[in-house]
Amino acid sequence: MTAEDTLDTRLRALATRIRKLRRDRDLSQSDLAERAGVSRSVVAELERSRLAQGAPRPTRNITLDTLFRMAEALGVHPAELLDDRHG
Repeated sequence: MTAEDTLDTRLRALATRIRKLRRDRDLSQSDLAERAGVSRSVVAELERSRLAQGAPRPTRNITLDTLFRMAEALGVHPAELLDDRHG
């Protein structure tokens, strides 16, 4: 597995966790965006990277600021969004 494959896998896992946590909290993308202080398109783009292997990467990488905002809005520690050991 190449470093790029590993990054793609981790981006998909991050996107899956964000989407699952958002849905578990019964939030729309707009709700989460408002709570995190980002646009709905940022949330949609982050979640879109969870699509099938080979899907295009998001046009921009998530910043630490956005990661921290998303974690706070979802009520989790930022490390929980990044921990891909448990799928």
